[in-house]
This record gives sequence, C-alpha cells and structure tokens, in this order.
Amino acid sequence: MLASELFNAINKIAPPYLALKTDRIGYLGPGNPEEMEIDKVQVRMDILPWEDPSNSDLVVCHHPPLFEPDFPVYVVHSNWDIVNGGANDALVESLNLWVLDVLDEKTGIGRICSTVTTIEKFIRIISRAIPTDHIKIVGKQQKIIKKIAVVSGFGLNNLEYINLAYKKGADVYISGDLTHQSAILAEKLGLCVIDATHHATEIPGLIKLCDFISKLGVKAEFVDEEVPWKTIKI
Repeated sequence: MLASELFNAINKIAPPYLALKTDRIGYLGPGNPEEMEIDKVQVRMDILPWEDPSNSDLVVCHHPPLFEPDFPVYVVHSNWDIVNGGANDALVESLNLWVLDVLDEKTGIGRICSTVTTIEKFIRIISRAIPTDHIKIVGKQQKIIKKIAVVSGFGLNNLEYINLAYKKGADVYISGDLTHQSAILAEKLGLCVIDATHHATEIPGLIKLCDFISKLGVKAEFVDEEVPWKTIKI
C-alpha cells in the first residue's frame, strides 16, 4: 500500500478538518507519500528521542512530535479524539459507559455518559479497562454514580472542562493530567474527578486505531513506550 492511500483511509475515519486549529497533524518527515510503499506500521502515543523505529516503514503517532523526525511520521491527534468512534469513544467503550452528549460542544472533545454504579465499582472497572496501577481522586464522592464526563488524555489540566462537567451534571469526571489548580476547583464545585493518567486513558484509542490499520492489510503494531519519566522512591 502506498503511504498516501493509508493516509486517505485514516482521513476518512478521522477527518483533518475536525482537528483543533492549533494542532499539528498530518504527514511529517522525508519522502513523498505518493511514492512511498508501506508494509509495516508502528502506532505510538509519542516519538521519543532515544527510540529508533527503523524496523517499520511508518510511525502513526498520536501526539505531534516536539522535534523534526528524520523518518516518516503521520500524526492523528485531536481529529481522532473528536470524531465519533475515535479515542474518546474508545475510552468510553472500555469503561462500559453509554454516551449521552458531548462535553465541549464547541470542539467536540469529551463525552457525557450514563451509568449506574458506585465509586468503588467504577474504580475496579478502571483497573481492568486501562493499564494504570494508580489513580488520583479528588472531590465529593456520590454514593451512586449516574453521569460521568470522559476525556482521554489531557482533560484534567483544563479548568474549562472541569466547569463544563459540573454544569452538565456529571457525578464524576475521568481523564488525566490533574493539576493543583484543577484539584482545588473540583473541591470547590463538589465534583469528583479521577485522574487515571494521561497515558493510560489514551491507550484504548491507540489500540482501536492500530486495529483499523491492520484491517487495511498493513502490518500494524501498537508500541506502548510508557511514560517518559522514572519515579524514584526516597
């Protein structure tokens, strides 16, 4: 398959026009996609400086790289988050929730979902659904949870999204990247927020994207490079 054919197929399920205006998506790197034969693809969350993806013909990356790659890279980021059936919906599916609405109607990011469970049961669902060994939890915890806001990745560092989750009646808001400020805001609003980590909440969407590419007849491998830091116990 030509790289351009693969890009066209991805663009059909995650149209570039959905991406945020500030987002850097699409093809990066050397070569002409119209002439580039693709047999093996790596699907990654990030491109890390010390890793060498030379055993593949292309990297399909979720986060735009912070440096210019010297190998073929195709970025599918906020368009994959936003589109119906994309990263946010993959996380929703993994958590056994049902979509009621979009969280941010201006961009299409995030979902408002329904369920009937307890916080204890929901934490057990999280532990089985995504690869995280810890979560952070802040704010008021209702006995019965009926409405959950979901954003894969970065959602808890966005104060506007915390306010939106509260205004739309969410009992719980799950995402990643909890900050000191967002924790304080959640406490003030009486909203329970769960930080299941940026990394782990993105995994269901990347697996789904990898499966889609595999069905096109290309050898696709999901490479989970984990978080780019080490935690030292002192």
